[in-house]
Amino acid sequence: MHPLFARTAALLAYLGLWAVLGLGVALLLALRDAWTPDDALLVALPMCLAYGVVCLAAWYVCRAFPLIGTSTVGRVLLAHIAAAAFTSTVWVTLAQAWSWVVASFAGWTRDTTLLLFTTGMLLFLLSSAIHYVFLALEAQEASRRLALESAVLAREAELRALRAQVNPHFLFNSLHSIGALAGAQPAAAREMAIGLGEFLRHSLRLGGLASVPLRQEVDLMAQYLAIEQVRFGDRLQVHIDVTDEAGECQVPPLLLQPLVENAIKHGVAGLIEGGRVSLSARCEGGACRLEVGNAFDPEAQPRAGTGTGLRNVRDRLAVHYGGQARFEAGAHADAFTVLIHCPIQPGEAPAPTAAARQDGRTEEPA
Repeated sequence: MHPLFARTAALLAYLGLWAVLGLGVALLLALRDAWTPDDALLVALPMCLAYGVVCLAAWYVCRAFPLIGTSTVGRVLLAHIAAAAFTSTVWVTLAQAWSWVVASFAGWTRDTTLLLFTTGMLLFLLSSAIHYVFLALEAQEASRRLALESAVLAREAELRALRAQVNPHFLFNSLHSIGALAGAQPAAAREMAIGLGEFLRHSLRLGGLASVPLRQEVDLMAQYLAIEQVRFGDRLQVHIDVTDEAGECQVPPLLLQPLVENAIKHGVAGLIEGGRVSLSARCEGGACRLEVGNAFDPEAQPRAGTGTGLRNVRDRLAVHYGGQARFEAGAHADAFTVLIHCPIQPGEAPAPTAAARQDGRTEEPA
């Protein structure tokens, strides 16, 4: 079916143009062939409206003989000329019959037949040209839509791939820690294994979502830090300062895990007396400012690592926010800081007032 039939307003506007054209043809008949105005209108107006519907058939001819493809220019021209001649002949024949009914064939001459036949040919060819333009625009829109869908699918696939790296990376490090405790502290290793199971259960639930409130990420990190607390005891100090406003901001799931994991592995674990891991977040200027910091020994030998954690976070931010997020990481004196600025996405609408939530706690060793 012609797409115009699915749009009532557009179809009425199209027929309105043909009604105007019918008035023009009626004027030609009245001036050139000396028809009376009433006879000219009675013949020309309904016949032009009917021919307007017939000219929609040019859409099917254009689709059967595309300008770009297997059809040659000669075949395209021949097809449209043949279609125009056929429809124009039918139109003139019906117009003659209609003029006999409404005007008793008054004023119909050979010149009238030639005039209407030529007009019908030109109008059908004009309709064909317009339909080619519409088909080209339709193909362009389809290509744009396909490119957009492909980009969305590629983005989702990349997000899934990046997200899939998080849990294995963390799991390997946690199992290594449990293995290190199993010999000297079996009870602590058992407690750590139980905590790891609970953490993985919650992380898998959040990991399947497109985005989560930052407060859920913080709660998940509290579980992770409780696991690490079994191993480090009072060597690991934690300070969390996340405003209620920032806690409602949507972020990619499991965003904090690699950052906190690196803060412990490459920071606190290398300090004999231990150190503090801090996490703060607040909204500033329409963006969420998230900071993760940890103490470290600048003179210590760097611990071996693949760089997966920070690279994963940077890549996920780029894919999730389309380049609107900013990621910075660097060492200053005896502290290493990761700073993230991410836009507050539409629909989050954090409350205008916020009370700071501070949780500066040091867990007791198991």
